[in-house]
Amino acid sequence: MNPEKKIKSLVAIVVFLLLSNIAMIVFFMVLGNNPRRPNHGREEVTNLLKKEVGFSPAQIAQYDSLRNEHFKKARPLFDSIKITKENFYNLLFKDSVSDAELGNAADKIGESQKILDMQMFQHLKNERNLCTPDQLPKFDSVIKTIVSKMTGGFRKSHNGPPQK
Repeated sequence: MNPEKKIKSLVAIVVFLLLSNIAMIVFFMVLGNNPRRPNHGREEVTNLLKKEVGFSPAQIAQYDSLRNEHFKKARPLFDSIKITKENFYNLLFKDSVSDAELGNAADKIGESQKILDMQMFQHLKNERNLCTPDQLPKFDSVIKTIVSKMTGGFRKSHNGPPQK
């Protein structure tokens, strides 16, 4: 792969990661900072699990415990990704940046995002393990919608980049 294509690929990956993280951060900040309904996101998911999946009060208690544990672990990762991205974009203000320096900074973002995504995957797997066999199809359907929203599925979909 020639260097120009490599750089374009790295830039595309970084832009994608940036946009997905900004969307997630805004999503969590909006839900977390709403003074009228401070637990709106939590209530929404809890109600979804009760109504759509059929979680019992005991399963909801287990879910709440998993969720609290997950967010204790995830918050520092969100903060770390934010700082890593700020450092990456602060390279714009340097007179010259080598391809290696730019690539290393982009790789750090990717590494942090990978850790967060692996943690999120395990969290969702733990939630899925709370389900009874009868609840699994309903949970899987609900989780597909949630994952789609987390990964930017709320935007208009398209079939790849425009053709030249």
